[in-house]
Amino acid sequence: MKNRQLPYIPIVMPRSKKYGSNYWNSRGLKVDRDVILYSDLEYDHWVRMETTPDVIEYCEQPLEINYVLNEKRHKTIFDMCALHKNGIRIFIEVKYEKDLKPTSRKYDVTMRQIEAQREWCRLNDVLHEVRTEKYIRTGPYAIENRLKILKSITNQKVPHFLQDVSDSIGNHKISIRNLGKNLMSLGSYDVFLACYWLYYIGTINADLDSAIWNLDMEVWKVEPNKNH
Repeated sequence: MKNRQLPYIPIVMPRSKKYGSNYWNSRGLKVDRDVILYSDLEYDHWVRMETTPDVIEYCEQPLEINYVLNEKRHKTIFDMCALHKNGIRIFIEVKYEKDLKPTSRKYDVTMRQIEAQREWCRLNDVLHEVRTEKYIRTGPYAIENRLKILKSITNQKVPHFLQDVSDSIGNHKISIRNLGKNLMSLGSYDVFLACYWLYYIGTINADLDSAIWNLDMEVWKVEPNKNH
């Protein structure tokens, strides 16, 4: 188990009617344990957190707080807390856009829940963000490409030729096809695997949102101190 920096343990909720309709259980490489998500959107958000190099650790369902609505006490659990390389912690609530509109039957409860979370974060001097599908699903291939990365690096260790591939990538864009031509000793799968790992650790960048990850995908070196 990796050394944890976040002082939270995931709150596991029962697979009831409320929480079990979209239940996901996946391996979280950054936290070296199984991760449980309770909606399709929470799952897609987790995929982004796992493939965002600037995020070094996270905890899903990290903390429960109380709030009052219509003179009744209620509870809310943050969907995630993410720790970034610069030490900043962000508490995150994942919501569909439709639930943030006054026409939604969930609107009053949702907004009171968010208000309570924001107030708690203000009092504890940490950041709070509400993230919707507009933030999470930023392009037609945003999640699909990141899932390719996760599937490959989960099943394959860091390749011994990683540095060779990294040295062949500069600040200018190069397609994986042409990268392979420059690395004749490696097969196409080897180049793909190396690029997956290089993206995951933050060495290279690629347009994962609008281009499918194939031989035509272009990659380039990340400038120091630049996040993607």
